[in-house]
Amino acid sequence: MEADFLILADAAQVQGDKLYMLGGGWSVVWARQFPVAHPMAVAIGVLVSWQETNQRHQFRLEILSADGESKANVEGEFEMGRPPGLPAGVAQRMMIAANLALQLEGPGEFEAVLSLDGAVSKRASFSVVKRQ
Repeated sequence: MEADFLILADAAQVQGDKLYMLGGGWSVVWARQFPVAHPMAVAIGVLVSWQETNQRHQFRLEILSADGESKANVEGEFEMGRPPGLPAGVAQRMMIAANLALQLEGPGEFEAVLSLDGAVSKRASFSVVKRQ
């Protein structure tokens, strides 16, 4: 099992087998004043190998400041089945959309960290900058 993608976005949702995302791919949050409430989403794609289907897996998404302080986290479990007719050996993509509300106290560097079954699998960094 491996993280295929982790994308920072303004909003995201998963419907059926599709991911819908608004304002995806950013890496800078601009703020005129602090503290600031910043809504954001993280879109995640996980490739689950044939051998890892029909098993429970855990995920944890955490937003960390540069000093390691947790600003938000989402945890859960998932299990991918083997649909009838799927050829043996085919990996499947599990998608997760996490919509968060961050409270940012000031400018700095942050990171979204995805762990799968307890091991860090993907990271995405972003900066929070004061707009002049």
